[in-house]
Amino acid sequence: MNAYELQALRHIFALSVTECVRWIAPGARTEEWLRWESGEQAIPPAIVDALLAMRQQRKKRIDAIIDKINNRIGNNTMRYFVTFADFQAVYSEGNFLDWKIYQSAAAELYAHDLERLC
Repeated sequence: MNAYELQALRHIFALSVTECVRWIAPGARTEEWLRWESGEQAIPPAIVDALLAMRQQRKKRIDAIIDKINNRIGNNTMRYFVTFADFQAVYSEGNFLDWKIYQSAAAELYAHDLERLC
């Protein structure tokens, strides 16, 4: 993963640098994350693995919803959780990153006019 891909994934998941440091790179500092994004410092393998795992979870969620759409199951409406608390009220086992993955998938499906948000 290069610096541009790191930035792209952070934006896809609507994460701030501070949130990335807290949830993806505990123990790192904001300045360190910024050096990874600028290409000044190599991105640690654990960070790459975590982000690629998030990307894969997002892809699975999107693919599952597209399968339902193609099979005409459901009403093509997806919940959009404005806050993490709203997400946890429905997905009590979900963590902050699960919420960000869910929201990213919902936004992507909406952008392609495959889902309405409610």
